[in-house]
Amino acid sequence: MMLLSSLFWAGAIYFINQYRANKHQRNIANQRAHFSELTRLNAMGEIAAGIVHELNQPLTAALSYNQAALRLIRQQQVQEVPPLLDATVVQIKRISDLLLQFRQKLTREQRELQPVNLNQIWLRVVMLLEKELRSGKITIINKIPETLPDLLADPLWIEQILHNILANAIQAQQQNQLGSGWVAIKADQSDNGVSLTISDGGPGLSTQALQEVFMPFFTTRPDGLGLGMALTETLVQRLNGNIKVDNIKGQGACFTLWFPLNPQEL
Repeated sequence: MMLLSSLFWAGAIYFINQYRANKHQRNIANQRAHFSELTRLNAMGEIAAGIVHELNQPLTAALSYNQAALRLIRQQQVQEVPPLLDATVVQIKRISDLLLQFRQKLTREQRELQPVNLNQIWLRVVMLLEKELRSGKITIINKIPETLPDLLADPLWIEQILHNILANAIQAQQQNQLGSGWVAIKADQSDNGVSLTISDGGPGLSTQALQEVFMPFFTTRPDGLGLGMALTETLVQRLNGNIKVDNIKGQGACFTLWFPLNPQEL
């Protein structure tokens, strides 16, 4: 009788322990699923914010060009319209490229690296921001040598990096009391890679901004999302490069970047 009772209680304890173990495993699985969902939602939120940030400039530029074209048509100055429409097409193509990049981020597609002429990309970025440069009376000083070797990189990544830095330099000089500003770019080959500096004639960055400029959602502008420089640093790192920023005494901010000629060899 005692043996049966012992077997009964042993079986009961075993099943209770199994139930508790299974319940614990289910709780862990539920917590992991909940954490995974929160991570997914957070990532989607950051991607959505990134899309808003990156698409805002080309959309605004395309709208401005189209409005100008309509105004000229109403004034019967049709001969001046084609360049504006060409500029709109360039901005729309940039929107298409940006959306393709975000799609690849979501699906984890691999980007194909290809030879990139840094000077050509910089000239394209200057063209994309031509309206802002002109309205801000910003002079571009280009010191990229023609003999600079090509980088093995993603052209859109390099374009975004340069675009974000130049856009920030323009915005930093919007309140320039002298009425005009400048942005200088210089490049040299060094250490199996390319060193690049972009400096401006703005007021420079505050002590806090120097420490947090690459932090997501840090911004000094009331209407800013604080994602441009965070994305810039991410893209630089994906190419196995590095980026830093300092102030130049008597001038403004200076971004220093280094890219390997072939990131796949590192």
